[in-house]
Amino acid sequence: MINALNQLHDKASSSYSAGCRKPSQILPAEDMETLAKLGVAPQCLYDAVDDLARYGEPGKAVFVQLAQMRADHFQTTLAGRPPSRIVEERELPPKSAEFQGVSWLPRIIRKAQCFLEGSLCNDIMYGCAGDRSFLKKYNATLPSFLAVVRDTHGDPAQALRFLESGRTAAHSS
Repeated sequence: MINALNQLHDKASSSYSAGCRKPSQILPAEDMETLAKLGVAPQCLYDAVDDLARYGEPGKAVFVQLAQMRADHFQTTLAGRPPSRIVEERELPPKSAEFQGVSWLPRIIRKAQCFLEGSLCNDIMYGCAGDRSFLKKYNATLPSFLAVVRDTHGDPAQALRFLESGRTAAHSS
């Protein structure tokens, strides 16, 4: 699966570099089928390639880790079933929403859950610049945070403990 995801990212990057700006056309049809079998939305791949080209992150390795986690969740936990509905931006916690005084945390947790479920609307990206900035403050990565959300079923207290442990470790080094 890792090789396939690496190849898909490479092909999408080439399409993007050649001027493709449509997620539905970022890959040839047979590659779109592969992406669909993995449960990864074309928008997810497009957003990763677009942000990498424009901002220098997330790198291909991060995309592959996130897509692999989504694919594993899609194939095992969800038994290959698509989401029953798409969660729109207006349904997400606002950026200013707080948990124990930490703004953005409720939003990024919900985005991570929706990413795993495949229910995140195309207008929102798990791993956007805001998410990356938030996690950097805690010395955390997109894949590590996604794993915590997955493993704790989105428990905000456990997610906050995880983040604070990274911040403490970074300051003690």
